[in-house]
Amino acid sequence: MNVTAYAASVGHSVWFSHDLGETWNRAFTPTGGIYNESRAWCVATHPARRGDVLAGTDLGVYRWTVAGDRWEHLPSPMDGLHILQIGQSPHDPDVVFAGTRPAQLYRSADGGRTWRRCDVGNSVECEFINTPRVTSIHFDPRDADTIWITIEMDGIFVSRDGGESWEKCIEGLKSPDTHNLVFFDDELGDGRTILCSTEEGLHRSRDEGRSWQFVEVPDAPWPYFRCIAKRTDDSGVVFLSVGDKPSGERGMLFRSRDRGETWAVVDLPEPPNTTIWWIATNPADPDLIFFCTIFGQIFRSTDGGENWLKLRRELGELRMIAWQPAA
Repeated sequence: MNVTAYAASVGHSVWFSHDLGETWNRAFTPTGGIYNESRAWCVATHPARRGDVLAGTDLGVYRWTVAGDRWEHLPSPMDGLHILQIGQSPHDPDVVFAGTRPAQLYRSADGGRTWRRCDVGNSVECEFINTPRVTSIHFDPRDADTIWITIEMDGIFVSRDGGESWEKCIEGLKSPDTHNLVFFDDELGDGRTILCSTEEGLHRSRDEGRSWQFVEVPDAPWPYFRCIAKRTDDSGVVFLSVGDKPSGERGMLFRSRDRGETWAVVDLPEPPNTTIWWIATNPADPDLIFFCTIFGQIFRSTDGGENWLKLRRELGELRMIAWQPAA
């Protein structure tokens, strides 16, 4: 299967790779439609629209289409904000949510042509980083009208009516500095586990986010848990990144084979140079997984995360990596 990988970089826009990350290029500068030294914070793909990619930058939302072979700016109320997260609904690719810094959430029902702001009710200021920011967007795997977001540093929010109203879910969290979520549902639909990575470790909910319990990861030397992502099959395998601090000097990858009940350190070919910031999976091939560090390293696995290769090319400061089958 031919695939295209994408890497959002802070200072070099979006990179493309057509050979599993061995080489990388950007849009052709004179005609690419995006400033190639822009800060790109995120990229979002959708299985129904291969080659159609949305990118969040500090200049606005952009769409790449293979037919146009360029980035198209999608004017929105987010122009001028840092667009940190974009999520496309797996149920309807025209439904898109985007999260920013300062922490605001916007919804589009027409594929990004028009947007409206959601009234999440989150804080506008916070300690340490001063300005809250959206760190992840998730469409509930069971209910098309339910959307989850994490905000740094303001907790977890859920909407059960398509983004019209929101509920804050922080009971039991050791820290409101929340980063990412994964969902595990029982086959009969009568049981669910949600895992959340935070600045103060891993947390688990078994009651739809109404309460959270701290989860011990005994071999983790630091409490800063950043990205969490499950393999896109029914294996129960999930990966978790841990670092000494957000833009530190050391990072580790952990793996659980039992939906987060127990964890073990993943053996990597060389130590990550800082915190692993994003883990990229895709249902098109559960065995192909990438992850990137915030300081530009990219690792790849082609056997579901059992073995990893550190790729030669490093791409400056990275915030997200994604891949999809080629158009």
